[in-house]
Amino acid sequence: MDAESPPGDRSVVLISLVLAGIAVASLATIPPLRLSLNILGSPLGIAVDGVWLIGALVVAMTAVGMDAIVRVESGHADVDARFAATFWILPCLVTLAAAVAIPRLHAASSDWVAQWVASVILLGGLLTLVIVAERHTIQLDDIHYRTARLGLNFMTYGAALALYAAIHGLHQRSLISVPAVCLVTFPLALEILRSSEEQLENTWVHAGVVALILGEITWGLNLQGLSALRGGGILLVAFYVFCGVAQQHLAGRLTRRVVMEYALTAAVGLGLIVWSGGWG
Repeated sequence: MDAESPPGDRSVVLISLVLAGIAVASLATIPPLRLSLNILGSPLGIAVDGVWLIGALVVAMTAVGMDAIVRVESGHADVDARFAATFWILPCLVTLAAAVAIPRLHAASSDWVAQWVASVILLGGLLTLVIVAERHTIQLDDIHYRTARLGLNFMTYGAALALYAAIHGLHQRSLISVPAVCLVTFPLALEILRSSEEQLENTWVHAGVVALILGEITWGLNLQGLSALRGGGILLVAFYVFCGVAQQHLAGRLTRRVVMEYALTAAVGLGLIVWSGGWG
């Protein structure tokens, strides 16, 4: 597609390709790929089935499509790859979740066709919202920037809760869960902290610090025996607070009052989690 095509055309092409990939993942049958590792004397088996393999291809296609959209709509083709990569995060997460969940519907219900069609339509709508919002945050002077940024923040926090709860709910050893939390926190923090290309270096450093802090908190939570939702909720509160502090620091607005406000938010959030049913 040439550079003169309307911005919406690129989004339509990307969404169409993603939906086509999901359809292929639903119909194809690929034998699983099994891997066996030995870490510190403990066996660790990993099975990767065909759905995940096709899902990885669809996610890669989503990243390439978003990269092209950012480079064209930013007005200059020499966009730093690290800046363009921050626009892949939510679209790729939505695509990955759909690529794994939707093809499995036929095994969960006899009425899977109707559910599959409804899920594909929902995916198309959600992916459209995410891509449109991402496009409106490419330029800081976009008239819809604030609305789009708010929507992306809500979606990022929702994704964070789902991922943290899923990881904590596996009750894996810290050797696995801590790196997993760090790996998902870093890109999500990039999405929250992203502003302009000029602040790219500081944004990546701050996102890395937030990821390391969440990893340390995960290490402690693994000793508490919390449920998946409560553990995920605590990590979400920490993610919100530390991303907020980092964001204020990047903007040059970090004061003692701001720190106290976020500390109060953390206390209220943790209090609600405890009040909802304790630590068990």
